[in-house]
Amino acid sequence: MTRVFWLKAGTGATGLVVGLAGMATARRWLVWIAVILMGVAFVSRLAERRNVP
Repeated sequence: MTRVFWLKAGTGATGLVVGLAGMATARRWLVWIAVILMGVAFVSRLAERRNVP
């Protein structure tokens, strides 16, 4: 497995946990951190793609 996979998996899982904790405790700043982490996981997906003609 590639390094990018571990980056996606780690940021996605952390974003999910932080988001759930933020919703459970009603802390908006935790939810925004989760949104940023999920965004990093999504954008890092593009780094793994290869140029295919």
